[in-house]
Amino acid sequence: MKISWMWISGLLVAVLLAGAARAAEAVPTFDIDYHATLSPADGEAQVSLRVRQTDGQLRELRFRPDPDRHHGFAGDGEIEQDDEFVFWRPPAEGGEFTLRMVIDRQRGSGGYDARITDDWALMRADHLVPPARMRGVPGVESRASLSFTAPEGWSIETRYGAWDGEALPLEDPTRRFVRPTGWMVAGALGTRREEVAGREIVISGPVGVGVRRMDALAMVRWTLPTLLEIFPDFPDRLLVVSAGDPMWRGALSGPSSLYMHAERPLINERGTSTLLHEMVHVAGIVHTGRGAGWIVEGLADYYSLEILRRSGVLSEERHAASLETHARNGRSVRRLDVASAGGAVTARAVGEFVRIDAAIREASDGEHSLDDVARTLAESDETITYARLREISESLVGTPLAVFDELPLARRKTGH
Repeated sequence: MKISWMWISGLLVAVLLAGAARAAEAVPTFDIDYHATLSPADGEAQVSLRVRQTDGQLRELRFRPDPDRHHGFAGDGEIEQDDEFVFWRPPAEGGEFTLRMVIDRQRGSGGYDARITDDWALMRADHLVPPARMRGVPGVESRASLSFTAPEGWSIETRYGAWDGEALPLEDPTRRFVRPTGWMVAGALGTRREEVAGREIVISGPVGVGVRRMDALAMVRWTLPTLLEIFPDFPDRLLVVSAGDPMWRGALSGPSSLYMHAERPLINERGTSTLLHEMVHVAGIVHTGRGAGWIVEGLADYYSLEILRRSGVLSEERHAASLETHARNGRSVRRLDVASAGGAVTARAVGEFVRIDAAIREASDGEHSLDDVARTLAESDETITYARLREISESLVGTPLAVFDELPLARRKTGH
């Protein structure tokens, strides 16, 4: 009897697939259904976490609540609370844990970075549920979903999609305990959504507060293809939320999402773009080590300029003038690795990245550039530090780069 190699190969593939399926089934899991009730009258969200499990896969969640934001903890099973943590030990068959979250939050400048009114709400979904550590059977993982109750007529946009009455599945392969993250906006909304370069782009904000949705969408349409050449792992979906006063007059990124005040210009007088700056953070230039804020903020501003230039929004002359403006604004900076990278530090960092890019191109005979470094930083789960920046840059060219020894850093030799 002859047995063909094709038959043997098919049998081996079937065995391997069956083994993989059994391995996947062997991973202990539990389901967690988040539900948030948005209540303008109370200024709060009432949040519930319903755990569905069969045999005590989840044994404990240790929450670290914000004492100014989270309160009213209750639930099935055991609950303990100390000055720092709230511990919830659900029954073996599952149960429900509830809390209340104060939505309004003012920054030191007086503007709000989270707000609920009779007509709309804007916040980070991260704040609905405090960060938590999970304890359970070995290897346990969670599957999660998010749903809402809101005033009649309200729409809700999240980084996971628009809520249409059905629970939104939450996906985060980097975490065993999955919780909601990213910016969200709810209420009487105006929303524009469009596919751009294979990504779903959603611009959303309350009606009647001056949100320039079409302007922002046009900017993304013009520049996203260029951004993707540098950061090809950019998320499949981007939510941009916006509102006017009394919201904070700044911008902040989150996972697959960002917030920008309605009156922020898409391109400022220095030639940089707040929208593109935050999109670079969304691309992965975000997690910093101590004293490395200049790297992430400098790269975000550097690439907001570069993307505008490469996509043709800025002329070469205007780009050069912007770099000169950055050089003037950063001239007084004596150290980059400070605790908080403000405007002057960021401006100085942009100039340093121009020099680092030139040094990489020269040492590699044009084969590599800062793009390769930024892409590696964005795609890695490692914290962004000076040591990591230098290591990646020098590994590309195979030789030390003197430009790094010329940077104004106090911690160069400490690895930060």
